[in-house]
Amino acid sequence: MPRVRKQNETMSIARLAKHLGLSEGTVSRALNNYPDIAAKTVARVRKAADELGYRPSTTARRLARGVVETIGFVLPARDGHQIDPFLAEILDGLATELALSDWDLLVSAVPDGHDEVEVMDRLIQSGKVGGFVVARTKRHDPRIDFLRTSHIPFVAQGRTENCDDYAWLDIDNEKAFVDAVNYLVGLGHRKIAFLGGDPELNYAWQRRAGYLAATKAKGCDILPGYMHDGITNELAAREAVLEILKLPDHPTAILCVTDAVAIGAIHALAHAGIDVGSEMSVIGFDGLPMGEAIHPGLTTMSQASYQIGREVGRIVVAQANKTNEANSPSSEFSQILWEASLTVRGSANPPALKLAANAKGGIS
Repeated sequence: MPRVRKQNETMSIARLAKHLGLSEGTVSRALNNYPDIAAKTVARVRKAADELGYRPSTTARRLARGVVETIGFVLPARDGHQIDPFLAEILDGLATELALSDWDLLVSAVPDGHDEVEVMDRLIQSGKVGGFVVARTKRHDPRIDFLRTSHIPFVAQGRTENCDDYAWLDIDNEKAFVDAVNYLVGLGHRKIAFLGGDPELNYAWQRRAGYLAATKAKGCDILPGYMHDGITNELAAREAVLEILKLPDHPTAILCVTDAVAIGAIHALAHAGIDVGSEMSVIGFDGLPMGEAIHPGLTTMSQASYQIGREVGRIVVAQANKTNEANSPSSEFSQILWEASLTVRGSANPPALKLAANAKGGIS
């Protein structure tokens, strides 16, 4: 029967080794799953550790392995420093997954006059991080180019145009917007406007491509003034909607690159006296909780943002462990493509017979 440890007695590797009649080195290597230790010994050591309440010192383990068990996340630079609700969900999931693996998350902002690559390089040179997660990838992304040559593990939430040689998890953005257009067409819409994001961002470019492909396939004309790129926040969305409502031939639906943009569009339409969901349908993308809280509820292409954060955390820790075991970057990369799903709420319905805004003549 194992000895009961006194409440104030700290169980150390030395005490555990003495209890088992093994050397401290053997116990340490067994606990860290070194391949030169027999499976029977590993099982015996771990069983005793559980029974005696041994908990490894995170600091000691890191020093022994020479591993920096911290993942860096550099917040993408944004004009006006607006809060990105999608990234907040990603970070929540990422932090949770890293904590379960006893790794830490270091979130760093970009100081004025600097860029993300400079911040990443500083974190690497200072030895503060053992890997990175990159989000909001551009079609041609300097951060990915830098990390390719840095010999440090990393995973991207999203992809670049050339994405064959690194780990990533992405949503099939193009298919999602094909699905969204097809849903609107199925409701009876033929005049569908588009509020797109920054075309340099790969997800925005892919969603734009899905909109163009689907409207062409369904025979929907994209009239002048229906497409607006570079809409990155609610204020820009409101301004774009003002322009759309000045058109002589109004759309009956607006497809938006993100939920935040869609909510800005809904506010602008409501301010103009347009009954959203009846006189004008709106669809967003993200599936964020705030879309359910507004009226009418936002129909959206949902992606599991929190689960994405969890999964990229799992991937980057696995990537880092492979690299540390081999003492060189892993040549095997997890590359995962998920699909968005349609969440139907009140903001998208069949088009009204007559759009009330036509009689209003837009907004003065």
